[in-house]
Amino acid sequence: TTHKAERGGRSIELTAREYQLLEYLMRSEGRVCSRTMILEKVWDYSFDPGSNIIDVYIRRLRGKIDAGHAVKLLHSVRGSGYKVAETP
Repeated sequence: TTHKAERGGRSIELTAREYQLLEYLMRSEGRVCSRTMILEKVWDYSFDPGSNIIDVYIRRLRGKIDAGHAVKLLHSVRGSGYKVAETP
């Protein structure tokens, strides 16, 4: 199953997990979401399995959400996590 998002009038197709991740980050707009928080809420893990699964999904989302736009919405906060905001 896929889900759709839209940015700048352009439809963006997302996988179910990408959609869950984007939805979680957008509900926390402007606030930093730690890797632990993301794992617990999006993957339902209560521990960090030491994988790069979050990095992979963030990279995919950036490619779909921020590609072709001057203003980037998905930001890494070094040592803390990720956030969705118009400005870093």
